Amino acid sequence: MADLLALNWDRNRLTGTEVTASAAGPRILNAFSVEWPEQSPTSSWLRDTLRRAGVNARQVVLALPREDAVLRLLELPSVSDDELPTLVRFQAAARSAQPLDQLLLDYLPLPMRTGVAQKEVWLATALLTTTDPIRALLVESGLELSQLTLSSMCLTELVARGETIQSMDPAGASLVVLRDGARMELAVVCQRQLIAAHAVKWSSASDVPPVSKMLAEVSRVLVQVQAWLPEGTLQRVWVIGDDADIEGLPEALGQRWKCPVQRFDPWRDAGISQGSTKPQGLSSHYAIVAGLALIQSGAKTPKLDLLHPRQPPAKRDRRKPMYAAAAAAGLLVSALGTGIVVQGLNSYDKAIDEARIRESSLKQSLKAGEPVFVAATELDRWKARDIDQLQQMAELHQVMVGTGRLIIADYKFEPTVTPDVLARIIGFGYARDRVDAQQLYQHLADLPKFRNGIRPKPITDKTPDQDYSHRYEIEIDIASVSDKSPTSTKSTKAVSGTK
Repeated sequence: MADLLALNWDRNRLTGTEVTASAAGPRILNAFSVEWPEQSPTSSWLRDTLRRAGVNARQVVLALPREDAVLRLLELPSVSDDELPTLVRFQAAARSAQPLDQLLLDYLPLPMRTGVAQKEVWLATALLTTTDPIRALLVESGLELSQLTLSSMCLTELVARGETIQSMDPAGASLVVLRDGARMELAVVCQRQLIAAHAVKWSSASDVPPVSKMLAEVSRVLVQVQAWLPEGTLQRVWVIGDDADIEGLPEALGQRWKCPVQRFDPWRDAGISQGSTKPQGLSSHYAIVAGLALIQSGAKTPKLDLLHPRQPPAKRDRRKPMYAAAAAAGLLVSALGTGIVVQGLNSYDKAIDEARIRESSLKQSLKAGEPVFVAATELDRWKARDIDQLQQMAELHQVMVGTGRLIIADYKFEPTVTPDVLARIIGFGYARDRVDAQQLYQHLADLPKFRNGIRPKPITDKTPDQDYSHRYEIEIDIASVSDKSPTSTKSTKAVSGTK
């Protein structure tokens, strides 16, 4: 009976294998590859697909395509491995455009480089808007998702197993190229670790560019991670794909990077037991699920699981060994203390009575002093609302000094009784131009104590003086803020210098 179902949730095709995992390697019981329906897949469609493939496993491990996740390189201080998960989450919160509660995330440490003190990791994130519909569809189909990784990790494990079988040097850098129809995925592996991942998808197989364009995509990936490559270059290249897909790609890769280029068959070269199973379709369709199956049988590469990300180690509670001894000592102390407590109860009762008497006396004192407290409070409020009317007029005059374009014809000052407004200024005047009056309104609004209290009236052109042809009216509430605030001073200086 199968242990689990490995699925590659590609955007064009659903590919799966039913796997029995063991230390010797995975054994494939069933394999299938189907195109997605034209409409969004439903649970009934998925159940029918699995039934036709003969799948019985309910536990699912799933690989998202590289395009559905974001990989971001983080350079972190040199901290212990125990502190790294917390530090990564802090950096993820600072660098990600989405809040962490809308993401699944895990990270992959990169190999240390000589002369580099920082720790470098790949931060992998996937939106819940991408993963939640998948999980919901699996649950509706009676399946349980237990692992969620990326297709790049599956290619890394696939090639690491193949290189181990051939006894290749793990320190060398390998490029994996998967060509499958209108999609190409790249992975760079060094020291059995993924150090770069990239995917390119064209609209259809007929739109696939020539080999030279594919080489440009490879170059773009290698430039980003050249510092991790031994001697700054590749040691080998693996190509996975059907003859019609890869055409002259292996030869072009070998000529460009001067290293051996070999074809890689996911079933034959990675040590996977198929038994009597004969998967239908191209082997390149099954490359991702083959690597995913290998991950379940003693992975040779570091894991990346978005459902179960790396966590700080649980702190050991050193108090637990002391609990038993403390409990025994507590029983002894309790027995001895019982007699002392009983003897002290009478004295506690007496102390309670004395405290009640003191409390009653204090309440009487507070009641006697309440009128004085109320009067002092009212006096403080009166002082806070005491406004120098001449000072307010002087400040209003200061706003208009030096312009010669504004005059005040009438000015009234009225104290108010509202909590947030100390007083109100009402008046009108004349301006040479409408803009002068509008600028006065703006300058007054810039002062903190007037900020929310300016209520300008419509400016009219009915005035007794042809030189001051525009009449303006102002009604201003003085808010309860300090008159000497820095903002107020700066605004006044700016206005007084206007010409």
